[in-house]
Amino acid sequence: MNIHAVRRWHGLVGAVIVFFLVYLLVSGLAINHVEILKLDKREVSYPWLMRWYGIHVADPTQGYLLGKSYFSWDDEKWVLDDKLLSSSAGQPVGAVEVRGINYVATAAALYLYQSDGQLLNKLEKQSLPAYPILALGKMGSNVMLQTPSAVFASVDGLTWEKSSSTGMTLSSLQDLPADVKRRSADILESGIPLQRILLDVHSGRIFGRYAIWVMDIASLVLFALGLSGFWLYWRLR
Repeated sequence: MNIHAVRRWHGLVGAVIVFFLVYLLVSGLAINHVEILKLDKREVSYPWLMRWYGIHVADPTQGYLLGKSYFSWDDEKWVLDDKLLSSSAGQPVGAVEVRGINYVATAAALYLYQSDGQLLNKLEKQSLPAYPILALGKMGSNVMLQTPSAVFASVDGLTWEKSSSTGMTLSSLQDLPADVKRRSADILESGIPLQRILLDVHSGRIFGRYAIWVMDIASLVLFALGLSGFWLYWRLR
């Protein structure tokens, strides 16, 4: 084997592959320090990137009017005006505002929020007068809970008494105004964790399925460079 030809090949390929090495080095270092950089907690939701990943979140069209605020949601998040509500989970069956407190009910739990979106309390099955919750309403200064067994009334959402449904107004869905739709959609839009993006960048998957083969070929070239470097050292020592 011509040693001069091998040296030329080794130098040329090495000069080209150095960009690939820097690419792997930078992305690999970031992945190794995900917790320090908090990449698993940061999300990116650029429209072009969401389209690239094939992620689309349907804009909310309906919600509940709580006083002067609108409550909307998707499968994972709840929004009150432009505030993301904490500890939210499940499909709401009703929402009302009584005496400055926002009540949101799912079939298995009742959430109490302040007007600023701060969670005050969460009542689950064992703390509810009965369940599942079928609907939520209000009557005067009472919040009303409709269940299969009875209707219950409460002035604070904590203590409940059986009540008649006469005079009760159940919460009902309303069409969201255009500006509320836009703000809610921006908040509800699920981002992509930076950790996932970095992993896809490191493996080449972010550039499409064929890019993985390019990364594999580049890895084989690196292996060949190692072999040729060892052979050159052996011949020239």
